Amino acid sequence: MSARERAQVHGVLSVPARVKILDYLRASGEPVDAHAVAAAAGLHVTTARFHLDALIKAGLVRSQSHHQGGRGRPRTLYAPSVHADERDGGPYRELADLLATHFADTPAGRADRAERAGRDWAARRLAGMPVRAHSPAQTRQVVTGLFAEMGFDPDPEPEPGGRVLLHGCPFRDIARAHPEVVCAAHRGLLRGMTAGLDPSAPVPDLEPFARPQLCVIAFGDEPPTGEAREQASR
Repeated sequence: MSARERAQVHGVLSVPARVKILDYLRASGEPVDAHAVAAAAGLHVTTARFHLDALIKAGLVRSQSHHQGGRGRPRTLYAPSVHADERDGGPYRELADLLATHFADTPAGRADRAERAGRDWAARRLAGMPVRAHSPAQTRQVVTGLFAEMGFDPDPEPEPGGRVLLHGCPFRDIARAHPEVVCAAHRGLLRGMTAGLDPSAPVPDLEPFARPQLCVIAFGDEPPTGEAREQASR
């Protein structure tokens, strides 16, 4: 994905209704029409079509015509461009497990290397973004959009500075086996993105498996100390 395409995806997924629509399509298992999408998202069908068009332009959703036979216009059905089962095959899991196991000799060493890799990951993402956020709210919005794009099903709490609940994880099986690698890499990505978007923002944290199917991003409410800011930007 090019830098311009990544920026477009971030913009599209910064709208919570579109994240909800994309999650619904991924969970449906089969193409659905705009009326079903509207009902699931609690939107008027015209509004649902507007959001679907934006998701299609970003390459996240595809549409197809469905003829039911007889006269009349064909129905337009919608589905995600990439299904979870297409992203998460057995060979991928096997390779990921192998790489995670040999990332370093000790769990502590693996965690340190993984978080540094996550910060490098963030630097690559930031290089493709033409603008930077200028407020904590904008920073949280961009970071939430990134985790939505990656398939984490984020659910931001409504109060200012609230946590973001991550209900999904495309790497859950490997994360359970090797949290010191997978979760540390995502923590590094989170901290690197936040520091790059707003260097004065509090250093966030990622709590893996706060509940069996839930991880939590906490953005914090205190400005980072010099040491914390340095660690987050390394």
